[in-house]
Amino acid sequence: MSAEVVECGAVAAVAAPSATAMPAEVVDAVEAVEVVEAVDAEQAFGRLEHLYAQLLAMEEKGAALARARSAAEVDGLAKAAAYRTADLTRADALVAEAEACVREAEAALVRLEGAEGDAAEKAAHLGDLRLALMAAGTQRGLKVGPAQNAEHALAQALEVSPFDTVEEARAALLSADSLAALSAEVEAYQAAYAEALAVCQQLEGDEGPEGLE
Repeated sequence: MSAEVVECGAVAAVAAPSATAMPAEVVDAVEAVEVVEAVDAEQAFGRLEHLYAQLLAMEEKGAALARARSAAEVDGLAKAAAYRTADLTRADALVAEAEACVREAEAALVRLEGAEGDAAEKAAHLGDLRLALMAAGTQRGLKVGPAQNAEHALAQALEVSPFDTVEEARAALLSADSLAALSAEVEAYQAAYAEALAVCQQLEGDEGPEGLE
């Protein structure tokens, strides 16, 4: 029995170094993770600080982007209003032309009183001209609403814009490429800042309970 005890003790003595080595490896691994996390946290807060340093400049670019977009909106509405106004002007001209034709035909009919054949022909022609006048008037009526709506939309856009006139808005226009590039830059910064802020807030949240303990 004593030999068996000695043998078991020897086995235990041999096994003991391995048993004590495992906690050391775990500790090393935990410390390594903590170091990595500390480095990651430092990088995260450093990135947020770097982005925050650009905030003022990016706010100015954001304001420039908003101004350029507003200018583009005003310009587009001004073009639409100009088109609708021109369309209504053309309709007015057609109505005026039709009215002139009717007046001329009426005068001709008066002059032909007594000449039954010619009068009948002129009367039929006058009827056709009056129908044409009605058609022109109807077409004009259909164009009044869109023209008024376009002018109203333009006036509203100018009212909420930083511009007093269409000319002032057009002076602030950017080319399509410049507008796209500025938009992409501002949106990329906003996304990066939001992401960095969320990471730092998460890190602070993870550290919170430890600090309370």
